[in-house]
Amino acid sequence: MVSDIETAGDGTTAVQLWEPMRVLKPMDPHEERLSRGFLRCRPEKWFPGFPSSWLPVTLALGCEARFTEIRPVAFPPRGCDTTFIGSIDGEEVLLALDDETARGLVEEFVPSAPSEAQKVVLSYLARRLFVSLATSWSGPEASSVKFHADGDPALMKIDGAVKVAFTINTTPCTLWIALGKKWIETLDGLWRRQIQSSNRGVASNSSGLKIEVAQLGVPPQMLAEYLKPSTVIDLEVRASDAVTLRLGSKPWMPARLVNISGMFGCEIAPGALATPPVTEGTTRLSVSLGSVSVTPSDMAELSQNGAVLRTNIPLQERVQLLINEDVVGEARLCVYEGRFAIEVLG
Repeated sequence: MVSDIETAGDGTTAVQLWEPMRVLKPMDPHEERLSRGFLRCRPEKWFPGFPSSWLPVTLALGCEARFTEIRPVAFPPRGCDTTFIGSIDGEEVLLALDDETARGLVEEFVPSAPSEAQKVVLSYLARRLFVSLATSWSGPEASSVKFHADGDPALMKIDGAVKVAFTINTTPCTLWIALGKKWIETLDGLWRRQIQSSNRGVASNSSGLKIEVAQLGVPPQMLAEYLKPSTVIDLEVRASDAVTLRLGSKPWMPARLVNISGMFGCEIAPGALATPPVTEGTTRLSVSLGSVSVTPSDMAELSQNGAVLRTNIPLQERVQLLINEDVVGEARLCVYEGRFAIEVLG
């Protein structure tokens, strides 16, 4: 609705400029780069025989092992004291356990053993893990694996990791498999190609995605009033990072805005699109941060929750006003009583 509220009762400004630099979640460009491939992949799909390779060990020791989570991460945690280094196809790979996990494994496998025996057991498990990874790998090429008795984890260049959470009997454990650039790029590329192959034929041409903050249904006879410079309009939606990506005139994906090095990014969000149609007989006035050109490959990859669209739109409060996909004005995005509002510019 058009509002003439400009000051609160105490004389202070009631309508404040939206500050994306302050309110949006920052995202590291490295995380954005991996968001459509490696961070969305299912590593266990490429190692189908991995669980069965551990059955002889768990049966011999009378243990029950169960995986509870396998998830790629861009930044593995630091400070894991128990580490082992190996190499896969010549690139170093780091296995890291926190103290709680290391103690839990030792207690399950060799309870009350002296410290030297504990180290031997953990080293054996690490060696066996590297062998299991090599023998269960189902990727396009066979892999050669080596275990390194010595090595300095601090000298390794880590580009990402896979978090493996599991239980031994009832003991929760977490293993981090930290990978270098070569293997991160391999898994990233394999997953992207798989996504694009499964979405082949969805689109054949490049398209423009509009980043819509809100929409209004405006009676045609009131359009001139709504577009008048200095007019303040309450958009009647909660001020948040939620936006709708529109493909042409149709809503396509819900997303959340992020800050990527001072530029807007859109992280695809789960859930249904919250874009109710405008009232019949009114004109749809769209409030948009701008448009980004995407290829069919982009669209396939962006169909995944968590995938990120990086834009070249600087973080700012200026927005475009559109009718029937045509820009009819500009405004500044503001916040009023926790809701978004705009101030139309001349």
